Amino acid sequence: MGAKIDAVMAKGLPERDKRNANRVNLWAFGWMFSLMGNMILTKIFDQGAGVFWVLIFAAHIICGVMLVLSYRRFLSQLDEMERKVQLEALALAVGFSILVFSAGSVLDSVGVLGKPDAAVMVVVMSLTYMGGLIIGRIRLA
Repeated sequence: MGAKIDAVMAKGLPERDKRNANRVNLWAFGWMFSLMGNMILTKIFDQGAGVFWVLIFAAHIICGVMLVLSYRRFLSQLDEMERKVQLEALALAVGFSILVFSAGSVLDSVGVLGKPDAAVMVVVMSLTYMGGLIIGRIRLA
């Protein structure tokens, strides 16, 4: 059980990697909250709200770009083993998401399920990525 908890808590990573991971997490939360804000505001206000709308959209794009750049920096500064864990988790998340949403599209075309939602895709990808990280860290620990 101790190895599983260590894998979840990312114990054993150098301080630099923890700082970089925290920076990625902060930008991810910023991006997530800006996405939620955009979605809520589209329900409340007219989409053509002028400068206010442009600023909210720009904040979302800036948070997304900063998330990508901070993740790129995080990956570039990792040691080889943790980079392998990260890239395998990414590959698992992307592959599983493609599989789930292609199956969802097929089920939508025959009328079994509704069209797959992008928000659900983000959740599936995130959960699969987290699972891949935990499995990879346990396997390589």
